[in-house]
Amino acid sequence: MPPSSTPLKNWLSWLLHPTTPGQRHDAPAPKAWVFVLCALLLAAQVVARYQGLLYPEAWLGVHVLAGWALVLGALRLAYGPGYLASWSRQTWITLGAGYLFLLLFWHLGRMDSYGRWVAPHLPSDFPLLNVMPFAYFVAGAVVFRLVLPSLLARPLLGTGVGMLGLRRPPESENRRVWPLYLVLFLVVLPSVVFASGTPAFQARYPLARALIHDGGIDVREFAVYAASYSLVFVSGEFFWRGWFAFGTERDLGPHALLFALVPYVCGHFGKPLPETLGAIAAGTVLGWLALKHRTVWLGVAVHYGVALSMDLLAITRAGLHWT
Repeated sequence: MPPSSTPLKNWLSWLLHPTTPGQRHDAPAPKAWVFVLCALLLAAQVVARYQGLLYPEAWLGVHVLAGWALVLGALRLAYGPGYLASWSRQTWITLGAGYLFLLLFWHLGRMDSYGRWVAPHLPSDFPLLNVMPFAYFVAGAVVFRLVLPSLLARPLLGTGVGMLGLRRPPESENRRVWPLYLVLFLVVLPSVVFASGTPAFQARYPLARALIHDGGIDVREFAVYAASYSLVFVSGEFFWRGWFAFGTERDLGPHALLFALVPYVCGHFGKPLPETLGAIAAGTVLGWLALKHRTVWLGVAVHYGVALSMDLLAITRAGLHWT
């Protein structure tokens, strides 16, 4: 029964007997202990990284491969080597191409790359100069996590972006499902409010730190920043939940969430440790809802709402004023 026509009790039933609409009929039934084991192993990897293991950000690609290796090991332990051998070419292409997109973004699309290649060539009176580092980051996220995967989805995977989570669900589906996402947002919000008072949070947020001058933030610059910030989550949700989860769902079923979870969590490196560990739970829930609801758009809304709340709370906690 599709998510659009099910009440809440059937969502709970799916949690006990997980399947996804796009998986092969002969895919093995998922085992709960595999998800628990992979979550614990990923959490241990995150803690080890924050303790100094392969800490420099240049090692992100190695961390993703290490996380995927742990997932492969758990799946082989649960289902035997024949399970991995049964995967189609599409699954391996999805993982390989997604890994390449991730590396391109990580090494070419972030704000430190802007400082090396773009900032020295801009005049001091360039419009919205304070917003430009973040705008460069947004452009990199859109190009490497949305545009390139969208253009290559058909030739590489034989499918369109609608089948990778970018479809717009009918309004009737939204009315039935959006309360679940609202509940998710309300569950996360208290922890965000609590974390906003911690030194680690205040040292990292707001992400719009370049907009702070003389104890204030320009409203116009922040509006441009907030609008462009939404594109980070459109590209991110499509990449993590769309490309990786939907792209490998046919062979893996719910296990596709595990391969989507690793790069999602590793992408949080550099943020406070509790936030990165929390990404394990958040990524699992958002991925599960996306596979069931067959779209990433409501995940975009929740993710963006949480992130913007984090910035606004940080601005309030820091006592900054609007100019």
